[in-house]
Amino acid sequence: MVKVEDITKRLTDLKRLRLPWEPMWKDITQFVLPRRSFWDLDATPGQAPTKIYDGTAIAAVQLLADGLQGNSVNQYLKWFHMTMEDKKLQDAEGVADWLESVEEILYAEFARSNFYESMSEFFLDASSLGTAVSFVEDDVGDKRVLFNARHLKECYLAESKTGAVDTVFRDYVMTNRAAYQAWGKDLCQQRIDKTKSDPYGKAHIVHACYPRADRIEGKIDGQSKAWASVYVDKDYQEIIDEGGYDAFPYLVWRWRKNSDEIYGRSPAADAINDIIRINQVGKTMLQAAQNSVEPPLNVPAAMRGTERIVPRGYNYYTNPNEIISPINLAQNYPFGKNEQDDIKEQIKDVFRTRIFLLMEQIESGKYTATEVIERKSEGAVIWGATIGRLYSECLLPAIERMYAICERNGLLPPAPPTVGGRVHIEFEGPIAQAMKRYHQSQGVVAGTQFLAGMAPLDPSGTFMDNTDLDELARIGMDSSGMPQRVIRELSRVQAMRKARAAAQEKQKQEAIALEQQKMMAGNVEGLNQPLRPDSILAGIGKAAAQTPRKGQ
Repeated sequence: MVKVEDITKRLTDLKRLRLPWEPMWKDITQFVLPRRSFWDLDATPGQAPTKIYDGTAIAAVQLLADGLQGNSVNQYLKWFHMTMEDKKLQDAEGVADWLESVEEILYAEFARSNFYESMSEFFLDASSLGTAVSFVEDDVGDKRVLFNARHLKECYLAESKTGAVDTVFRDYVMTNRAAYQAWGKDLCQQRIDKTKSDPYGKAHIVHACYPRADRIEGKIDGQSKAWASVYVDKDYQEIIDEGGYDAFPYLVWRWRKNSDEIYGRSPAADAINDIIRINQVGKTMLQAAQNSVEPPLNVPAAMRGTERIVPRGYNYYTNPNEIISPINLAQNYPFGKNEQDDIKEQIKDVFRTRIFLLMEQIESGKYTATEVIERKSEGAVIWGATIGRLYSECLLPAIERMYAICERNGLLPPAPPTVGGRVHIEFEGPIAQAMKRYHQSQGVVAGTQFLAGMAPLDPSGTFMDNTDLDELARIGMDSSGMPQRVIRELSRVQAMRKARAAAQEKQKQEAIALEQQKMMAGNVEGLNQPLRPDSILAGIGKAAAQTPRKGQ
């Protein structure tokens, strides 16, 4: 039985471990993601963020998040494909059809859920703070899966011995009314009373999710599942609910991380000094621009109280030397502008957003479409480490979680008996295709060019016996980004070739039979002709007629 004191102590320890990260996160949200800049759980929603004097980082992080999501998890494109790790099992009867059916169901469930909307916030958190957290749960009432991107201010993490996040404690706020909708009479009586007297008041809740070390193997109740899930009413120090999960219900993506750190680091963290600097430069430039159009003025003391510094104002004076004149501040506006532009370019380089703007290069005529494809492939390679962590910590667990929920709810078709190996998830988003194209197509293109150069040396073409053209064609189509559903399965290709060979053989036999019929018809026609008097057959006939028979 879990005690409130144990949950409170573990939460306190996790808060202490996270404390050194918070100053940097607050700077990042203040200048890069202002709408996430409120770190007080009791802060009033809708407050105006700190004034920003340069929006370069805000635009860069938004472009980065949108570009990554659109090129890796796009609801209008197929972004993953399921195959068997064992290629022999993949070609077994019924396996490919079963995998395709499962894919269609998973895509439909992702579309029914709020996955794509939630991923927008998720990608923004990772791109700015370096760590993104999403809670995945089965909404039994609405019969769909919910993805809930959580603000990092309420999340406290811990890793397993393998470096994977396996513990999330959340210290968050909800209304009394929402708490009653979630747990009803499982709440303590004080909270139930609050629900009636102050339905929109705040309830401070702690959700602890961690590996359960003392579970009883074989039992199927919630308290024996692999991961514990404990909800605590922090205000009244009461446990609301103690259950569990068969699989870890959180998606936690660290953009990149040091081996001795739990939380991730982001491009915004790398560029935070430049971001703060350009914000100050932007403020200074704004002041300089204002001073340029509205400079301070020297006003003669004798005119105090009578001067009119307004359009079409009239100022009268008797001394011609007593004139109102602007103060020359000796400002160098172009110098400040050049410095500001340089810092902007540095920030954009850190966020690596140029790969998502290559289509503009086509429209401007700077690059051809082919050059853009090559540049995008090269740019995608740079994202290798980031994309790899995105796949392993977010997208693959999301697919596995969705699969498990669909299987538990009886939505998946039964697997064929031949399925006994592991299923491999292959990602097919534009970035994945670009990376694949860069790595695989280089070898395909170089190899085909080499073979073309061999042709003059061996006109007979026997050197091609060393090449499996079928495999070359399949690798080339795959690396060029051709959709998998267009590429026929190898077993089907072999069946088509077998049928084609049988049809060709049948056609050949029919042609031979037709020729034989023509020859026989020609011979018969020759036999039906009258005998010529000078022919051999006519001579034999005459001789036979003149030979006397026995008995005559």
